[in-house]
Amino acid sequence: MKTVIKNVLLGSVAGLAMVGTAAAADLPVKAKAAEYVKICSTYGAGFYYIPGSDTCLKIGGFVQTDYYYQDYSYLDSYDYQDSYFLARGALRVDARTQTEYGTLRSYFEYRLTYGGSGSDFSESTGSNLDKAYIQFAGFTFGKVQSFFDYYADNNIWGIDSIAISSDTNAIVAAYTADFGNGFTATISVEDDSARAQGVDFDPNGGNTESDIPALVGNINYEGEWGGFQVSGMVRQLDSDYYGWSSGDDVGWAVLGGVKFNLPTFGEGDTLYIEANYADGAPNYTGINGGYSSIDQVYDLYYNPVSGQLEAAKAWTIAAELTHFFSPNVYGVVFGNYGEADLPTNTTMPSYNLFNVGGSLNWTPVKGLLFVAQYTYGETSYDSPVLDGKGDLTSNSDNNQVLLSVRRTF
Repeated sequence: MKTVIKNVLLGSVAGLAMVGTAAAADLPVKAKAAEYVKICSTYGAGFYYIPGSDTCLKIGGFVQTDYYYQDYSYLDSYDYQDSYFLARGALRVDARTQTEYGTLRSYFEYRLTYGGSGSDFSESTGSNLDKAYIQFAGFTFGKVQSFFDYYADNNIWGIDSIAISSDTNAIVAAYTADFGNGFTATISVEDDSARAQGVDFDPNGGNTESDIPALVGNINYEGEWGGFQVSGMVRQLDSDYYGWSSGDDVGWAVLGGVKFNLPTFGEGDTLYIEANYADGAPNYTGINGGYSSIDQVYDLYYNPVSGQLEAAKAWTIAAELTHFFSPNVYGVVFGNYGEADLPTNTTMPSYNLFNVGGSLNWTPVKGLLFVAQYTYGETSYDSPVLDGKGDLTSNSDNNQVLLSVRRTF
């Protein structure tokens, strides 16, 4: 009997040893798996350590589909589509490493968009590197939102929506100084080719671009009540263009914006107000961001009387209010007013315009957003102009209705 009990006990011990050995063999695999998905909490949710490094990585993006209806008063119906659709997918990659000089960050967002615009009856796929930059020790190198911009059409929705303020990405080399207590200042050298609007009435069909980049500076403040920013920009205008002389060699722009946090009205409520003025740089104001104008405002105009290129002047004031009816439902109202002061004896008269709009936004679950937005714009000219129908008109307008859905991950 003792022998039987002894054999049973020995068998049990051996069995436990085998189980222990198997468990020990599994441990390295589990440890490696745990290391591979190790969470990096330093920079917020969604970051993980790249295996074998101290770099934290976050991968995300979004998929969005827009459905548009539009109407132009100054075009024949066969010159544009009443309705059109756009689909976009975007990939975002954010890598950060803590160093003795602070955070080393690299970021890019790549977008693919399929569809056609309101005036393009064909459909195609377009790609766009929306942002790609490196930040280190206060320096920023790459493609980012221009440091001139502030409000940047914060809650105006849509792949093909209007712009009511200064809102453009640019390739920059910038330095930002942090003075503490919410104050920063930035000096930035920027390629503003995307904002160059060229010369009106160019017989050679060309476009002007500055030989040197734009110089941008700003002072920014962010606090509990909100914030503000003042910005300035100076750029070269092409003074020797196809033999034309120019009386204006320098373009410049200034911006002043303020943001108010309004928790009394609703958690997350904000109000933005921004004003822009430009001389020889209208695309720094948002004057060209709507669809109600028959023509764009150019940097320079040829005056046949003086025989010189003369700079256009423009200014806008824009506002946007966001209100949360509930944590999952919020509304936005926005608008702007602007004036374009064009040189006399040119192809276009001076004019003023306004855009107004609003949207209702619903997030039924985290990461999913439905948007219904309406925008109206109107332009009034100092003297009649020819519209797309061949008629003289003193004003023109545009309506746009947008239904959109986005899944962010």
